[in-house]
Amino acid sequence: MGNYPNAGAGLKKMFIAEVGTIICAVLMIIPIVNILAAIGALVFLIISMVGLYGAGKDIAGCKTAFTITIISMVVSIVGAFFKTGFLNALFTIASAVLSLLVVYYVCTSVAEVMNQIGAADVAQKGLTVWKINLVCTIISVVATLIALIPLIGAVGTVINVVIAIVEVVAGILYMIFLNKSYQALGA
Repeated sequence: MGNYPNAGAGLKKMFIAEVGTIICAVLMIIPIVNILAAIGALVFLIISMVGLYGAGKDIAGCKTAFTITIISMVVSIVGAFFKTGFLNALFTIASAVLSLLVVYYVCTSVAEVMNQIGAADVAQKGLTVWKINLVCTIISVVATLIALIPLIGAVGTVINVVIAIVEVVAGILYMIFLNKSYQALGA
C-alpha cells in the first residue's frame, strides 16, 4: 500500500522476531542449549528493533514504541542490579508498564493503519491484544506489590504464574496481529 512503504517490511521483521523469541524462550528451559537460546533471543531482539524502527518511518506510534523500547532496555539493565525487595519490585513494575506502552503504541497505531486500508478485522485483533496486555499488566503489578507483603506474598507469586500463562496467549495473538498486518500491507 503506497502510503506505508516501510511499515509492512518492519512489521514482518517484528513478526519473525516474535516467533524466534518464543522459540528461544522454550529452548532456554533445556540446559544444554540455554546459552545458545539466550544469544538467539538477543539476535531476535535486534531484529525486532530494526523492524520497529522501519515501521516507525511510516507509522508515528511505532516510532514512539521504538523510543520506549530503548528506555525499557535501560530500565531493565538497571533493574537487574536489584534482585529482591522494593527496588526490584519498582523496576519490575516500571518494565511492565513500559512493555505495555510499547504494545499499546504498536497495536493502536497499526490498527489505525489497518482501518485506513480497509482491514478492520485485523485492526480489531490489535485492539484486543492491547486490551489483554493491559489487564495482564494491571494484575501483574498488583501481584508484584502483594508479593512484597510477608504474610500473603505467596499469593502474588501464584497470581504471577497464572498471568504468565495468559501472557503467552497474548503473545501468540500479538504475533497473529503482526502477521496479518504485514500481509495486509503487502509485505
